[in-house]
Amino acid sequence: MKKILLLIAFVTFSCNVKEEFKTITISNKYSLDIPDSFEKVDNLNEEATLQYQNVFKEFYVIVMEEPKETFDTAVITNDVDMTPDLEGYFKAIQLNLKEGVKNLKIFNQKNTEINGRKAKVFSMTGNVQGYDIFYRYALIQGKKHYYQVMLWTEKKNGESYLAAMDQSINSFKELIRHDKLYKGQ
Repeated sequence: MKKILLLIAFVTFSCNVKEEFKTITISNKYSLDIPDSFEKVDNLNEEATLQYQNVFKEFYVIVMEEPKETFDTAVITNDVDMTPDLEGYFKAIQLNLKEGVKNLKIFNQKNTEINGRKAKVFSMTGNVQGYDIFYRYALIQGKKHYYQVMLWTEKKNGESYLAAMDQSINSFKELIRHDKLYKGQ
């Protein structure tokens, strides 16, 4: 009985401990603060340039990036009902999400700035492969790229992880590079 009480006390204490964060920098392109308990993985999304998880908490984060020129050109050359900007990019992402997420619900949308960059932040819920998921998502317009920052967990844990999700999203920084590709930016 004593062991059970100690285990309950440990779990209760560990759930109330404020999460520490660490900064991850990807190829001098961007940085993102993520919970210190996350571990690097490579199996969440093959297109992601950042992938971390805490399997115990069922808490995940990825970042994907797409050259603005690629998206803008596709919008301009194809007769689609989108604009070559952050709002058009959001519309394209919504269409992709509707294809892969059942019972998709997008809410708490806001236009904002994250470290000097235009951003669209929103929450969503839906079912993926039989699991009810809660997502916190940010689309960020960089100088040369659109970035997608996606954090997710089981729907039942969404509200309890929301502050950590927002802290990660708000920490995103596009880094200034000094190579030929980014010179003069």
